[in-house]
Amino acid sequence: MGIMKTGRTQAAAIALLAAVLLLPAGCRKKDAQTAGVAEAPAVPVKVIQAQSAPFSLTVPVTGTLVSNTRVDVKAETIGRIVKFPKQEGDPVVPGEAVAWVDQENYQLSVRQAESAVQVAEASLAKTRVMAAHNKIELDRAQNLIKSGGMTGKDLQMAEVTERDGQAQVLLAEAQLAQSRAALEITRKKLRDTAILAPVGGVIERKFVNAGAYVEAPTAVFTIVDNRRLELESPVPSAQLGQLRSGQTVTFRVNSYPGAVFEGRVIEVNPAVDTQTRAAKVRIQVDNTTGRLKTGMFAEGEILTGVQQQAIVIPAGAVYRNDGSAKESYVFVVENNKAVRRSVRLGREQDSTVEITDGLKPGDLLVAEQRIELAEGVRVEPGK
Repeated sequence: MGIMKTGRTQAAAIALLAAVLLLPAGCRKKDAQTAGVAEAPAVPVKVIQAQSAPFSLTVPVTGTLVSNTRVDVKAETIGRIVKFPKQEGDPVVPGEAVAWVDQENYQLSVRQAESAVQVAEASLAKTRVMAAHNKIELDRAQNLIKSGGMTGKDLQMAEVTERDGQAQVLLAEAQLAQSRAALEITRKKLRDTAILAPVGGVIERKFVNAGAYVEAPTAVFTIVDNRRLELESPVPSAQLGQLRSGQTVTFRVNSYPGAVFEGRVIEVNPAVDTQTRAAKVRIQVDNTTGRLKTGMFAEGEILTGVQQQAIVIPAGAVYRNDGSAKESYVFVVENNKAVRRSVRLGREQDSTVEITDGLKPGDLLVAEQRIELAEGVRVEPGK
């Protein structure tokens, strides 16, 4: 009995000793975990303060610059181009001769027509002399019939001859007018051998060169006036109600990075395309500098109004759960902690977005998305 009691006592002592040894290790592990949470560093974030500011209301536009003065000049005569010194890009003024067709055949035609006019004039003069003679003979016959020196049949013959003479005069006058008209036609054909610029501008394209054979209506060259350009852009029908003639337009082109050009709305097409559900908007472009060219692609916006009090933040600060504005939120800083705040988005432009609900002026906003952010995470605000 004494031996058994002694064994139980030793076992109890060993168990007690083990418990005492294990207890400090568990406490130390728990304390270490608590210390680790308490010592987690704050997440550095860039913050901005939400403020009210004017926000421009715009409608985006994209399109190609076109000239409303673009003319394809065509030949009006038949022949070979003997002179065409202008090159593409050279300026021209209205009425300036740009190219010439061989004139020899037309000069001969003019001389021939001039001779025909002279023949017609001589024929008219001759018929007028004959008509005057016939009138004298008629007067003499009328006097003779009174004295009995002429029969009635001879008087009738004199009257017919006089009327025929007057008809011959009218015929000769018509033939002269016809010859003169033919002369004017040949003279015009001669003038048309010099191909003129109907409008001012620059030669955009040459279709032929000296030596080429042309006939009406062969295209010879194209003139474009870049001083008067237009931007044509389709606008969705849902946004047409915001547009008015005279609204200011700003746009950019790739050829001049950073440069902003201006125009104004001159017409909104009254018809909507049934396929695209958009209407074409014509915008008159100010190109007094001459830097813009026909065919340049432009991107810009039409200023439709200004909202004087709006909260606008960087678009990069907004989290969108479904990729749209239906479920969006931001993080604001309260007591050095990130607090998730649901927001409602308005219009977006130039990497900014309007907040119509969820923020108020003075809120401290995390200006960029961070994967470390979550509700309640400690943050270290910076700029």
